Amino acid sequence: MRSHTFPRLLAFGVAVLLAVAGCSTLPTQPTASNNASGGTSSFNGGSSEVLGLNLLGSSATTSTRQIGLLGGIVSAGNFSLVIPPGALTTPATVTVSQPDAAHPLVNLSISPASANKFLLPVVLVADAKPMDKSLLAVAYISYYNPSTGRWERVANCSVDLLSLSVSAPLWHFSTYRVESGGKAGW
Repeated sequence: MRSHTFPRLLAFGVAVLLAVAGCSTLPTQPTASNNASGGTSSFNGGSSEVLGLNLLGSSATTSTRQIGLLGGIVSAGNFSLVIPPGALTTPATVTVSQPDAAHPLVNLSISPASANKFLLPVVLVADAKPMDKSLLAVAYISYYNPSTGRWERVANCSVDLLSLSVSAPLWHFSTYRVESGGKAGW
């Protein structure tokens, strides 16, 4: 009789985990969107400025997804955010926005705000194909620290010369950019 109890408890436990996590992070999940295009929106900026970037006439790309406890990927423009299973303590809405395709800057946000701390680091990956190849080997990702008004290098960045990408493990969401030699740029 005892040999039948473990498989039932295991099946029950898996069912509970799936119910809690939901289908929000499966690869077949439809993306949440505010438009008819299905999750990614492009628009021409008005007279807004983001951290000194004049967005007049530039193209912005934004993607928003519900991410559950099983993790997922949210991509916009040249940036992808990989959230591993178990990183979030609660399901959340994650937004990735690249205000200007000509600049290697991305804004990451999460709702509810209490979800902006992770049990495991999430990974920001920048497609650096537009970057000058001679600068790629020394490229890294930095974040804007509003309390100091400065860009600070993210620890443990890595460059993949084969895929022409730069990645960094993140413990919180903020505004990030790809730099080389202290200057942002593709």
